[in-house]
Amino acid sequence: CARSGGTAPAARGAPSHLPWRHPLGHGHVHRQMHRQMQQGGRLWVPSRGAVRARAGQYVDSDDEQFTLAKVSLGTIGLYSGVALLSYGFGAYFTFLPGGSISALLLIYGFPATLLGFALKYAELKPVKCRSAREALALRGSKATDIQNQIRSDVTRFRYGDEQHLDEALKRIFRFGRYDGIPRKMSPVLTGVREEVVDGEYALVLEFAHKKRFEQDQWVKRLEKITTFFGPGIRATVEETAQGADLSLICDGTGEGRGGGEKGDVLPPLMPGLPARQK
Repeated sequence: CARSGGTAPAARGAPSHLPWRHPLGHGHVHRQMHRQMQQGGRLWVPSRGAVRARAGQYVDSDDEQFTLAKVSLGTIGLYSGVALLSYGFGAYFTFLPGGSISALLLIYGFPATLLGFALKYAELKPVKCRSAREALALRGSKATDIQNQIRSDVTRFRYGDEQHLDEALKRIFRFGRYDGIPRKMSPVLTGVREEVVDGEYALVLEFAHKKRFEQDQWVKRLEKITTFFGPGIRATVEETAQGADLSLICDGTGEGRGGGEKGDVLPPLMPGLPARQK
C-alpha cells in the first residue's frame, strides 16, 4: 500500500502530457526551499524520480528468521504465571486434579507472574517496517551495517528504553543542553520504510512531532545526522502530516559495509549493559 504522499495513478483517459506537480503542492515546496535558505541547511525536496520510487507497493519485511527478541517476554511470563497460579489454586482446593503438585505450581506461578508484569511495564513494542520490493532486492548489496542494525533494532521488543533510538536522539538533539531541546519535545519513531531513492537503497525513519517542536530542528542537524549514522549514507528530511520522514540513503560509495565502524550508535538491550556492536 502506497503512502498518501505518493503520486496517484492517472485517471483513465486523462492526458499524459500534463505537467507534474508535487503531491503537497508547489506552495509547500516553496516554503521548504525558503526555510532551507534561511537555515543554511540541506532540506531535501523529493524529485519526481524519488516520488515514483515511493509509489510502489509495500510489503511486510520482517526477517524470516525467528529470534526470541521478536517475542514479548512479558506476555510469555505473564500468561505462564497466571496459568500456573490458576491451576495451582484449583488443585489446592480440589477443584482440579493434581493436588500433590499444587504447592509447586504456586511457588513457580507467583514469581513468573511478577516477572511478567515487570517486563510488560518496561516493554517497548516494535514499530512496523514496510518495504518496497525494489528496496528488498537492494538490501543485501547496498544497505550499510548501521542501516541494518537500526532496522533490526526498532522492529524488536525492547526493555527499559523510553523510546526507540533514544540514545541516538539524545546525542543528536542534545537533550537539556543550551543548544539542544527538552527531552519531552523529542520526536517519536512511529515506523520505518525501505525504499529506493535515485537508484540507491534508503531506510526511511517516520517520526511524529510533539507540540512546539519545529521542523528546522532537523534541518540544522542534517550534517550531524549524516556523520552520526555514516559512513556510506546521506541524510535528508521531508515534512509530513504527522512530523517528518528522515531518510538515510546510501551514497553509492560502499562505505559502512562489513566493518561495523560504529557499532555503539544504538543503546544496549537493557540499562547497565555495554553498547552493542555489530
